[in-house]
Amino acid sequence: GMGGSYSSLGADATNAFANPAGLGFYNRNEFSISPVFSNNSVSGDYLGNSSSLSTPNTTIGQAALIFNSKGRGNSKKRSGSFAISYNRLIDFNNDFNYSGTNQRSSITDSFAEIANGYGATSAELDAEFDTGLGRALSPAGLYYQLFTIEPLQGGGYEAFELSSPVEQNGRYTEEGSVNQWNLSYGANFNDKTYLGASLGIRTLSYRSLGDHSEVFPNAETLQSLDYFDDLSVEGAGVNLTVGAIIKATPNLQFGINATTPTGMATKETYIEGLSINLLPNTFDTDFPQSETVPNDFDFRITSPLRGSFGTTFFLPKKLGFVSADIEYVGYQSMNVRDLNDDRWSSDQKRLIQDTYKDVLNLKVGGEVRFNNVNLRAGANYLADPYKNNNGIDRSETLFSVGAGYRNSRFFADVAGVFNQFTSSYTPYTVNNPEDFASARLNTNRNNLVISVGAFF
Repeated sequence: GMGGSYSSLGADATNAFANPAGLGFYNRNEFSISPVFSNNSVSGDYLGNSSSLSTPNTTIGQAALIFNSKGRGNSKKRSGSFAISYNRLIDFNNDFNYSGTNQRSSITDSFAEIANGYGATSAELDAEFDTGLGRALSPAGLYYQLFTIEPLQGGGYEAFELSSPVEQNGRYTEEGSVNQWNLSYGANFNDKTYLGASLGIRTLSYRSLGDHSEVFPNAETLQSLDYFDDLSVEGAGVNLTVGAIIKATPNLQFGINATTPTGMATKETYIEGLSINLLPNTFDTDFPQSETVPNDFDFRITSPLRGSFGTTFFLPKKLGFVSADIEYVGYQSMNVRDLNDDRWSSDQKRLIQDTYKDVLNLKVGGEVRFNNVNLRAGANYLADPYKNNNGIDRSETLFSVGAGYRNSRFFADVAGVFNQFTSSYTPYTVNNPEDFASARLNTNRNNLVISVGAFF
């Protein structure tokens, strides 16, 4: 409920991931878990037509087990805590649809341009289709075999069905997450200096499924088609977080932490598929539906370098506190690399640096205490990481409120996080930017987080 402003706070399970120095504030053992109930509502505008879709989802946001140990004798080290924790860092679950009537193009125009870039003859595309498996070895072979493109007499390809308008509709679904397990330790020195480190084991699981359908009311040959693309990505890697919290006065403390980039070994699988409906008495085909053979690709992803600086001011008489963070995210330090293709890797690095910029995110939150009850509120501003936003501001502001109850044996907290942002989705592109359209998406994402824990 505090907008994520935890860099200079201690004795909270989030320290195991955010700033492990905060584990040094613990003086007992703890177990906690946080289920998250979310709802995504996306409204989109495509070719002047509006549509909306809502998707509920339930996940585990975090779980942590923390073991505290006391210092010995007159040692400067007063205590230390070891934590095993799980955090869901990114939830990819998203679902939206779009529909409209296109007067200027069809996805088959994009198919023709892809085939022209591929450069194969019609005979070669025929040879690339495996009639035994009913699969194409290339996307261009799929488009050709299923009567969506045809060869021109002078070379090259054009769309097979040239009639207009084209009634288009589609749905795009994403699922998966980035999760991280942390092994963390934080120590307390003289109740003034707190140091910590954490080893993060990060996993990536992602799948997207795009489905795009077209109907040709004035069809000469092809009445309708349905196209899909299916992308799945799996990966794993490690990172290291180090941090410190300094208690400058009884009422003021500062925190700083940094997380190294995560190098993830990643595998991607991509499939395209088509099904068609031809007018009667035009052409016959043994394959009215087909797909490409799975395209597997192994590569490495490097996530951004991150660092935060924060401060917390405690109100008199233990009435609560106010906390604020500045977070640096080095998006230009990201990388995608194919170990067997240096040229491709260099092109990806150049594309990242041309597309993204480093940003500063701002977080602020506070808590007010009434005996055993705590009330919280916060805000988190996430800056737009794109150099060229194409007229769409992709910055996000998350607002959160929360309340909790705590006694000597257990605690329970509830928080709501509310997020609204704008993005876009382009089903396909063609060479002339005036001939294709993008869906403008307005997303409202609401999360209800319940945290419960016990001391032992």
